[in-house]
Amino acid sequence: MKSKILVVLFIIFTPFITCQYSENEITEPQSPQPTIEQFVEETDLSDLSDLPTDPNYIKVVSLKGENPSPYGYVLRKPEAFGEDGLKYPVLICLHGVGSRGNSQNNPNDINKVDQNSAIRAIKIGAWNPAVPVAVFAPQTNNNWNPNQLQNFIEYIKSNYANATKTNRIYISGFSMGGFGAWSYLEEFGYQNSLIAAAVSMAGAPDGIENVEALKMMPFWAFHGDKDPTVSVNRSIQVVASFKALYPSQNHQKLTVFTQDDFEGQFHRIDNGIYDRTFFNKNHTGNIFDQDVMNWMLRFKRND
Repeated sequence: MKSKILVVLFIIFTPFITCQYSENEITEPQSPQPTIEQFVEETDLSDLSDLPTDPNYIKVVSLKGENPSPYGYVLRKPEAFGEDGLKYPVLICLHGVGSRGNSQNNPNDINKVDQNSAIRAIKIGAWNPAVPVAVFAPQTNNNWNPNQLQNFIEYIKSNYANATKTNRIYISGFSMGGFGAWSYLEEFGYQNSLIAAAVSMAGAPDGIENVEALKMMPFWAFHGDKDPTVSVNRSIQVVASFKALYPSQNHQKLTVFTQDDFEGQFHRIDNGIYDRTFFNKNHTGNIFDQDVMNWMLRFKRND
């Protein structure tokens, strides 16, 4: 009789014990996921809140030899830039091979740098950053030289000292200009460069030797998968060298347009990036759905 009672009790309580054990398993506290430390913090625009809204942009030209910098340049600036006592962010746009020239010998050459990228966006009314930004387009008649670029930035800082937010100077380059931007960054690293963030478009070196020196540099590399002029593998390999060491950092990006929805012009991607018409183009990597100038404005130097 006792054995029968024990069997009945075992049958009754076994499901209860099993259920309790399962509940304990389910409600057991989970270990929190570790937080990945970001090398660079994004910033707001509170230091730029005094800048005018919706300013008119005007064109200023300085031919090579008319200024002490290594270059002639076009400046597309908010009309009050340099006159209202306020300090503005600055974007430096580096051109590709087709825009090379020497305005000291041929003044008309300078017009070549007044046509594409951010300059074009300003001219067609597609330039709409969250705050006004002065855009400098220097011109070289050779490959971009890192030391000359450093001298040009120093020239901007001194010649436009009353108008330049020196911790918010940005650089952008297309094709040869993209290579030039990377060459400058690699030469000076983050610590000694004067740049807060960079954008390269269809241009990159074969590789980066000192990744560690640039781990703090925010950058966004763009390339077209079918680019016949500069292989997309260059941008992929450069960004991969950073991701191999710092895979969880959010301030270093790569977007590759698949270009299955492009109609030719596989190399010239800078205009569609700056006028935002490439938002709806198929791409891989980081999602491109934000104004690239506004992305750069998320970063400023703290030194």
